[in-house]
Amino acid sequence: MPFRLLRGGCPYCDLCCTCEIARKAVYGRDALYPFLPSKEFGDVQAGGEIFFEGYTRFYNLDHVVLLPCLFLPDRLSKSVELGREPLFIDVDTETTLGGFKVKVPLVVAAMGSTDVANKRGLVLSEGSAKAGIIQVIGENVINMRGYDKRISSQPCLKERILKYLENVDSDYGGVLIQQNVEDANAELWNKVYSDKDLDEYIERGLIGFEIKAGQGAKPGLDGEVKVNRELALKLKNKFFFPDDPEKVKKELYERHSVPGTFTKEILKDMIKLAKNNYPRVKLWLKLGPYADLDEIIGVASKAGIDCITIDGSEGGTGMSPIAAMRELGYPTLVCLKKITDAKSRGIKTSMIIAGRLFEGGHLVKSLCLGADGVAMGRPFIIASEGRFGPANKPVKKLGNQVDGVVNFVEAIKVEAQMLASALGKYSLEDLSKGNVGALEKVVADMFNIQYVYE
Repeated sequence: MPFRLLRGGCPYCDLCCTCEIARKAVYGRDALYPFLPSKEFGDVQAGGEIFFEGYTRFYNLDHVVLLPCLFLPDRLSKSVELGREPLFIDVDTETTLGGFKVKVPLVVAAMGSTDVANKRGLVLSEGSAKAGIIQVIGENVINMRGYDKRISSQPCLKERILKYLENVDSDYGGVLIQQNVEDANAELWNKVYSDKDLDEYIERGLIGFEIKAGQGAKPGLDGEVKVNRELALKLKNKFFFPDDPEKVKKELYERHSVPGTFTKEILKDMIKLAKNNYPRVKLWLKLGPYADLDEIIGVASKAGIDCITIDGSEGGTGMSPIAAMRELGYPTLVCLKKITDAKSRGIKTSMIIAGRLFEGGHLVKSLCLGADGVAMGRPFIIASEGRFGPANKPVKKLGNQVDGVVNFVEAIKVEAQMLASALGKYSLEDLSKGNVGALEKVVADMFNIQYVYE
């Protein structure tokens, strides 16, 4: 079998070794990123071409199954409480996640300044706020799109923040602003924390900050996008450009940001300093699928972080390099095992898993195995399109794309309720390892759960 180009399969054909070589020969360094000639860089991700199709190299949550029983004492207790037989609609999905009250333990994962994320930013903000879930706004938006004034045709950062906050449903949810090295140089968190228009929302506990320390598709790297010459000239002193836009004229330029340098002491001091400087907001940490996750979780939790999101190597939107997606880091299931291990060590910090998760079953199984919530990126990009079917002739297209996000969250919630109810659990917080089994012996041994064929 030929080695497939990407985690989700080649968007061109099945002859992927040949395809990859030929594509590099024709497109050069441009071929290092996922794209189709007919689409913008990164937009191939929004269509799902490399998301749902093809096989995966890794064990994943599809190798875990939920195990319902007939004898369910919790269901009997619930029926006594209700005075009737309980239904799936009685399952409570509300919880607190990283210091925020949510209707479902689901997060719109950090997606930053790339066109694929930012041009859908207002839809994602409004939809996630109305759905009562958390949204994380990713790195580099302040430099690429501006803070309170647009520097391109796309929304600036404050527009995205306010669109979320002005649509919050009864103080459910929260918006987190991620910061990386370039954002810190622009004093992003200082601007947000001192912004009078945002002060009331900070007081209501609806704003948090997230330290960017990695992403699943490119751990140890950071943001890459393609920008036109006008924008490249504006940004050349803030980011690294392999081609100087003042000296080289071309249609699009690669823009790279730096990953940042961390040691145990740097991370610990960064967390403590942020908590001291911004005491009114919750502080989260975003991690990639690093080999030293156990140690990182220990350091961050001890330093007082409120929540940790771990992104498995299958995750990523926009312009994640193909080689990075293929070669770097732990699969999502291994990252979830790191969360399980941390919980078994007594760590109470909220922990979220991400990385090619897109359905209610993934949410329920992640909660069973120790995660406090699930983050999704690309699924929300697809949902924000508000259409089903080919772009040129959709089977159905919503008049309001915000409804696409709200509907998607509602469907995930109901799936989770149905599955939890089948397990005899009427709060998602009551799910446990006893509710799952594995289809593969290696997965059963990983999590110390039942191997269903044994």
